[in-house]
Amino acid sequence: MNDERPPGRDPAAVLLGALADAGIGIVASLPDSWLSPLLAAVEADPRMRHVKVTREDDAIGVAAGVALAGGLGAVICQNAGMLVGANALAGYAHLHELPLLVVAAQRGDVDDGFYYQAYKGRVVPPVLDALGVPYHRMRGGADPRLVTAAAEQARLHRRPVVLLLDRESLLGEAA
Repeated sequence: MNDERPPGRDPAAVLLGALADAGIGIVASLPDSWLSPLLAAVEADPRMRHVKVTREDDAIGVAAGVALAGGLGAVICQNAGMLVGANALAGYAHLHELPLLVVAAQRGDVDDGFYYQAYKGRVVPPVLDALGVPYHRMRGGADPRLVTAAAEQARLHRRPVVLLLDRESLLGEAA
């Protein structure tokens, strides 16, 4: 039995292609088990420069530097990273008006089977609302149109935009 997905159906390939099509060439990241396939794809793709960091606010700073140079950078992390990077996100959104895209695993949602992740699914969206940082949920599979739309929103509004991706959108499998 062949467990390989056709390239157009592999969530990591779909998301990577959408990031590249949106003009993103620099990605700063932190690991998460749900993000492993996407991060491996980013690392292997010659169109991408992958910066591995140890804190989410550092990743946000890398993407902000890309914006200062006239580009659009991306951060790939777990949703809890929005809690760690809240001050940086708010500053880049309101004070500096720097566009960047955050692709975050939405841990703690209905499709996450780990009790210790549960609070993250409940608290991250209200925190983003309080920070005035727009976010969109990707559910049920990788959707390149949502990546493109979020990247365009970040550029147009000159602010960070967050995509919260469920398990199926990142891994191609339901819980």
